[in-house]
Amino acid sequence: MACNWSCMFGEVEVPATILANGILSCQAPPHEIGRVPFYVTFSNRFACSEVWEFEYKEGFTRNVDLAYFFNNSTEMRHHLQLEELLTLDSVHLSDQVFEVDMEKSNMIHKLISLKEKDEYSSNEEPTGEMDISKHRLKAHIFQRQVKEKLYSWLLHKVTETGKGPHVFGKDGQGVLHLVAALGYDWAIAPIVTSGVNINFRDVNGWTALHWAASCGRYRPNIFSLLLSRCCTLQLFFG
Repeated sequence: MACNWSCMFGEVEVPATILANGILSCQAPPHEIGRVPFYVTFSNRFACSEVWEFEYKEGFTRNVDLAYFFNNSTEMRHHLQLEELLTLDSVHLSDQVFEVDMEKSNMIHKLISLKEKDEYSSNEEPTGEMDISKHRLKAHIFQRQVKEKLYSWLLHKVTETGKGPHVFGKDGQGVLHLVAALGYDWAIAPIVTSGVNINFRDVNGWTALHWAASCGRYRPNIFSLLLSRCCTLQLFFG
């Protein structure tokens, strides 16, 4: 028997979609910072699950000054390309019919596990200490929002038929190439977990490693991560 699932955030009920067995997806309604009761319903406002707490945390307005977070116009352009890819190609849940097989279900569970581990590590950082710099705190919140967008996009793309997370932006790069160009080493594991091969090439034949090298991402963390995951490696010079 099909059910119309919804989730309650305080007094507001929003529709939910099944991503996989035991996993629902919905969009939280706007709310001020703080905690509200949260539970699942049959779209009738009555709880059919335990009642938990959902916490709204501090974020940014939509008009963020990206120049505050990036060193040059190239970095900013790559980030805007990533934002556009995660926004324009995101799934509209009300229009999507999900057919989740066992392989996709396993991917979803692994992505959620990575996301929870990432959130736990993020919460361990001393962002509440008095001596933390204002810039570091803003950068931490900004990165947390980028992570939320990426994980949400990947979770929905995994459930799609067709290209899924292998889509290109208007300039011919995939999400893996853009995060490598930006040095977002934390994004490599979830993208590969979603089924994207580490040697996945853009429209010009460049891999993530090519983009990392081209953009001067010589930090050991992202280079060693990309190299360790590459099955075959061709260094690009030129």
